Amino acid sequence: MFKKCVIWVLFVLLLSSIFPMSSYAVSNFKLANAGPADPQDRTVIAVDIFANYVFTKTNGEIKVNAFHASQLGNEKEILEGLKIGSIEFGTITTGPIPTLFKPIMVFDIPYLFPNVYVAWEVLDGPFGQKLMGEMLKETGVRCLAISENGYRHFFTIKKEVHSPADMKGLKIRTMENPAHMKLVEALGASPTPIAFGELYMALQQGVVGGAECPITLINNMKFYEVSKYVVLDGHLYNPLIMFVNDKVWNKFTEEQKLIIYEGAQLFKIAQRALTERQVQTGLVNLQKQGMKIYVPTAEEAKQFRELSQPAVLEYVKKEVGEKWVNEIIEAVKAAEAKEREMIK
Repeated sequence: MFKKCVIWVLFVLLLSSIFPMSSYAVSNFKLANAGPADPQDRTVIAVDIFANYVFTKTNGEIKVNAFHASQLGNEKEILEGLKIGSIEFGTITTGPIPTLFKPIMVFDIPYLFPNVYVAWEVLDGPFGQKLMGEMLKETGVRCLAISENGYRHFFTIKKEVHSPADMKGLKIRTMENPAHMKLVEALGASPTPIAFGELYMALQQGVVGGAECPITLINNMKFYEVSKYVVLDGHLYNPLIMFVNDKVWNKFTEEQKLIIYEGAQLFKIAQRALTERQVQTGLVNLQKQGMKIYVPTAEEAKQFRELSQPAVLEYVKKEVGEKWVNEIIEAVKAAEAKEREMIK
């Protein structure tokens, strides 16, 4: 019996040396996400769709394990992990990317995208593909799909904002992002960088008179408990990008790559749709919680754009060069023209 076992083991070893298994057969991979771990969260749901699709279509060869709520680090640390390959997949906003790839700062141009349709056309089209292609060359981090974190809006404690004139004298919390700070300055307010985790208390104690972030975060963080007004100015559109380490990517077979890419597109579609749903239900909830929502008129929106864009454009051009700025502006114009053509 013992001899038979030894012979069987030797036979298996011989077969495995002649016909080696794929290096990624029945393998586990990490996907890092800094966003909430709430099972009802848009990104959690979309990541589950991606992971389930990949696992099913590869017959269990590729299992993607999601780590939400910054379990593998904040967005900057996730990006670093993606670059060196310690994290295989990740979903991050554009916030930390300029440390590795400055041209991504074109998304810091205020009031760039008039609506999500135009944003999606630009991100999914030739410009988005070119930008992500250049990032791959410079960083070794490959984009699989561009989804969204959403539009950022101003919200305030005591003073209702309808136009830039109402921003004067306000202290507005911003991230430590020079482009964001220049935007707030151009609108007549004082940018005040504060850690996001300290923002609730800063609003509660009146350290700042307001802040800016997507509707989903105003709801998730319960900022409606310490602020009263929201102006839907949509000054910045924030992408959320799914990345993969390129060395990891190139070890997959062509068939596996196709499945992963397809799964990433399902992630993008689902996450975008869920984001829009959460924005709309979020607005309803903010009103139920007593917040007053204001939509600027066309003239007021023009004032926001014309006051803030020049200052930030000048800064972004210095950082990334006029070429990238001019290209994204042209891409936006083309997408707007396409949209107008569709309604004729």
